[in-house]
Amino acid sequence: MKRVAIVGEEREVSTKGKLNAYRREGKIPGVLYGKIVDTYYVAVNEKEFLKLEKSAGRSAIYDLTIQGKSYPTIIKEIQIDPIKRNIIHIDFEAVDLEKPVYTSIPVVTVGEAKGVKKGGILDQTIHEIEVEGLLTDLPDRVEVDVSNLDIKDVIYVKDLKLGDKIKIYSDPDGVVVSVVTPTVEEVPAPQPEAAVEAQPQEVAKETKPGESKETKEK
Repeated sequence: MKRVAIVGEEREVSTKGKLNAYRREGKIPGVLYGKIVDTYYVAVNEKEFLKLEKSAGRSAIYDLTIQGKSYPTIIKEIQIDPIKRNIIHIDFEAVDLEKPVYTSIPVVTVGEAKGVKKGGILDQTIHEIEVEGLLTDLPDRVEVDVSNLDIKDVIYVKDLKLGDKIKIYSDPDGVVVSVVTPTVEEVPAPQPEAAVEAQPQEVAKETKPGESKETKEK
């Protein structure tokens, strides 16, 4: 995994108003916790974090420095404002780089499948896999080369090669990506219009002046 450094500041447990004040100052409130560290309530510079997130991704190791001490961490959770879509809180989990961790890493495809060139459709079913290993051994993502995939070809989880140091926990028979034949929807043939049977129309009988309809029918 990529490794980046970020400096944070310790903060007190805050009210909602104080948290919003941090955000107005361009800081993202967060928390640092884990088995190897005491819990710290922290804040990090928003612009700095967004820059690191863009370059290294969220799955990187973030060396978070608090009060002059650095802690290797992973981002456990990020909260997003549902309206403004900005980050409003980050959970940093301190980790022991000498012990394996259970986590998920993204799966991305590279190349253009030859089956797609023939009219097939590339269908990626699995976008991340569950793995265990040392963070320093885990890749930022798993790249799957689909160039040789023809129509009806499939790549399974068990086909992924991550080395002996990483254990994959996802279902080995899970389909990562395949090239499928496009489905053509059959349009039913138009049916001939049914002949409209002419209905006999009742002809009203003329009634003579002074003669009621009831009398006429008798």
